[in-house]
Amino acid sequence: MLQVLSSKGYEDTEHNYGDCIILTENGTAIIYDCGSEEHAKRAIKILDDNRIEQAIVVLSHNDDDHFKGIPYLIEEGRVKALFTILLLKYKEELLEKINDDRRTKESIGRAIMEMYDNIATLSRKVALLDVYEDADKMPNCMKFIGPNFEYMLDAVSKGLDGRQGNTIDKETITNAASVQLELVFERKRVLLTGDCTPAAIPDSVELNKYDYIQLPHHGKYIHAETIFERVGNNNQMVYLVSDNTGNSNGGSDKLIQKSAGHRVKNTKKQGDIQINPMETSIKAPGYIRPLYTGGSLGI
Repeated sequence: MLQVLSSKGYEDTEHNYGDCIILTENGTAIIYDCGSEEHAKRAIKILDDNRIEQAIVVLSHNDDDHFKGIPYLIEEGRVKALFTILLLKYKEELLEKINDDRRTKESIGRAIMEMYDNIATLSRKVALLDVYEDADKMPNCMKFIGPNFEYMLDAVSKGLDGRQGNTIDKETITNAASVQLELVFERKRVLLTGDCTPAAIPDSVELNKYDYIQLPHHGKYIHAETIFERVGNNNQMVYLVSDNTGNSNGGSDKLIQKSAGHRVKNTKKQGDIQINPMETSIKAPGYIRPLYTGGSLGI
């Protein structure tokens, strides 16, 4: 089962509790992002309910609304390993991209440690694995999709350089290069995108072959529009919006207008999303997709 946690019902309705997406499949648990201790506690209950001691965690990027619950999961001993982009491995490549004689590998390393200091705090607490070098260590139900290596280097080098601004493709550097992950369960395929920009999703990825796609950056409508165009005509596609952003501009209200004719499930509007393909009826070809819909999926 795949579960996208909502902050509906949490005590402080103005707080940004962030994202947390959990797959439990055949004794394996994968947690993609965990933006708050509140989400982490619920994630642990899901592990317990499924009699799973430890989960594999994937951190899409280091913003607090994707990261802040992960230290709690680690302290509770519930993380087997954490996959993310470990930039210190790529100091030489980043230095070459920046092409500034004033910079050295050491200064690039210091800049990475400063920019990604929260990830650095985890290094002695849990096994940290790099999505590029260690993709072969992922379980069969998950697959690293993007960003491709060159896009990541271009984005991060721009952020570390500082001479060319701190955005790329209308996103912050850390958002744009979010780790994209494919999950497969019960013959269904899910694409998780974090806060990436659609340009970071490799052109080789055929979006219309997925059953579920997480719309990037909490359903940011300019990104959603691009994803809709790339998917094309797929009457069975379901789009997931993890929008636990409090009062910030996650795009949900404008997304309603942009998503006419698409099947969109949104945690901010409806609460938790739960997907169990064994209990989900798939519409026959020719089904006309409704306007924005609420309610749980599959249960």
